[in-house]
Order: sequence, then structure tokens, then C-alpha cells
Amino acid sequence: MRRILFRPSWLARHALALGLVLLFMRMGIWQWTKGESEHGSLQNLFYGVEWPIFAAFVVYWWWRMVSEDLRPRDPDDTGPQWGQGGRIAPEAPVMISTPDDTPETDEDRELAAYNRYLASLYERDAAASGNDPGNDSRNDTKGAHR
Repeated sequence: MRRILFRPSWLARHALALGLVLLFMRMGIWQWTKGESEHGSLQNLFYGVEWPIFAAFVVYWWWRMVSEDLRPRDPDDTGPQWGQGGRIAPEAPVMISTPDDTPETDEDRELAAYNRYLASLYERDAAASGNDPGNDSRNDTKGAHR
């Protein structure tokens, strides 16, 4: 075992998981014995089966947390890729135009208006964060082929 599993935060997680498993198993035994008594019902027996399932669920999630924390992380993995300035959208929305021979419907005009609205929001956010959406070095291909 690595030292990481003996940090105070992990010790609290271990104690919580163990406490929940013991509690859920005790509740299952109690419900089962209650169901077998003369005042018990079938519902108590079902609860007697249900509590150990809850305990198994706690063990499953505890094991997932342990295995994820022990798994070595790839140093090349930078995590989620965000756009410039921390924006979620990595690039400006792309306007898709319809061919000239296709008749434009009300739905097409509404979609085009919505796309213009989204583009204006993107440009406003880019201007507010100090990034010029037209000068994105990733999309600049003019100087790449000289």
C-alpha cells in the first residue's frame, strides 16, 4: 500500500466506509430477524436483503475511489482542453450556409438568426477577455506556408 491511503482524509474515508458497511449489515440482520419473528412481515425480510446490497454498494464505491487514487497518472495528460482565456468554447462557431438553389424556409432563417446571436456572444466574450477571435494563432494559416 502506498502512503497516500494513510493520509488523514483517506483515514476518514476508510472509517466512514467501514462504519457504513457495519451499520448496513447490522440493519440487515435486524430486519431479517424482525421478519422471522411472529410480528414480522415479508417486507422486513426484503429489507433484510436490501441492507447488505447497500453495504456492497459502499464497498464498490470505496474500491473505485482507492483504485482511482492509486492509479498512476499520465504526465502528458493535461486534462480537459479549454479555449483561450479559459472559455469553454475552443473556437468561434462556424456558420453553415445553404446552397443558393435551395429555397430558404422559416426554420432556416430562424437557425441563421440564432447562429448570428451565438457568434455575437462569442465575440463579446472574446473581447471582454482580451482575446481577438480573428487573431487566433491556431487558425492562422497565412504564415504557415511561406
